[in-house]
Amino acid sequence: MNTPQLKHEPSELEIINGFAISLLKQNTLDDLLWSMAGNIGELLAFEDCVIYLRENDLLVQIAAFGVKSPARGEIKNRIKIAVGEGIVGIAAQQAKPEYVANLSIDSRYIRDQFGGLSELAVPLIYEDSVIGVIDSESSSINGFSTNDIDMLVSIANIAAPRIASAISQRDKEAAEAGLRKAKQEAEDSNKAKSEFLTRMSHELKTPLNAILGFANLIKLDAGSEGDSRVDNILLAGQHLLSLINELLDIVRIEQNFISMNIKPTPVCSVVQDCVAMIEPELDKRQITVDIDIPVLAVLADEQRLRQVIFNLLSNACKYNVRGGSIKVTAQLRGKDKVKIQLQDSGIGIAAEDFEKIFAPFTRFGAREDEVEGHGVGMMICRQLVELMGGQISVISELGKGTSVSFTLPLAAMPL
Repeated sequence: MNTPQLKHEPSELEIINGFAISLLKQNTLDDLLWSMAGNIGELLAFEDCVIYLRENDLLVQIAAFGVKSPARGEIKNRIKIAVGEGIVGIAAQQAKPEYVANLSIDSRYIRDQFGGLSELAVPLIYEDSVIGVIDSESSSINGFSTNDIDMLVSIANIAAPRIASAISQRDKEAAEAGLRKAKQEAEDSNKAKSEFLTRMSHELKTPLNAILGFANLIKLDAGSEGDSRVDNILLAGQHLLSLINELLDIVRIEQNFISMNIKPTPVCSVVQDCVAMIEPELDKRQITVDIDIPVLAVLADEQRLRQVIFNLLSNACKYNVRGGSIKVTAQLRGKDKVKIQLQDSGIGIAAEDFEKIFAPFTRFGAREDEVEGHGVGMMICRQLVELMGGQISVISELGKGTSVSFTLPLAAMPL
């Protein structure tokens, strides 16, 4: 004769342990809350369970068990309740359980899908903040016992830290996804911009070179007398060609297309060559250049170092006063750096313009409209110096001049 097996009713400790173990098995906030709602309904034999999460001053239904959820992951007529409204909102506002034995005589009741006769709402509290509410309704008046209330409070206390951790992880992943998206959009935008500038620059250079070529032929045919109109064409063409080349430099730098031939490079000879290149402009404006550079070499790409110094010298000349001066120095900084400095007696830069010094297409000073240039030289200088392992800085005072200095790694003088 078989002895009938009695159904084992789980103890309170077994219920709590089973619930705690189930929390550890869930990987996402969504899985965690749906698992909680189902376990509460089944383990405590509740007819209904809805879990709300707090979003600012609203409590939003996230997971449910019972008639509110015909299928896992689906909530019928999802609602939001303001903190302080309804039984759920009061529990969140007061940060303590709220039990109403007879909803028919309580005006605070907000009727939902279940339409119960009694309701138990227990807040989820983490570090003194209410992060959500567990809410259950019963089809009976006084449908929850003291033991039910104690069990749900214990479950809420166990679940709250795990939910808070899952919320933090969700927000972190969302922020990281947002950053990745923004970074990708910025990269795509920069790529599109660079491709456009490269294509347009090459499209402009072809006809421009033809224009300059024909202008030079016309000038040769005109003989020694020349023609001021042809000179204007050549001047404007060279100005435009210079701008195109600088734009191409910006694109190459941004796209990492510039290859550096880093080797020991004597500083003084490069500076002297650059001064010689702008000598006609220096003579025209009666600007003197004082070079005070000992025998030093830096690790640099000679062509790019020449480009940096030439740009800085050109600026020191353009923004100087007639009869002014430029001083170029170089000296050791520590054991492994060389500081190269160009100081002029020019018009200087206003304090409010300092943050725009390295911005593209920016020029300064009262004579801005008279100064030739495109406003991209300083931007290119900074990027080239950084690509060669150095740093550049500017000190200036309006009406008293500007000092631009940059450092590069020290090298042994080439033989």
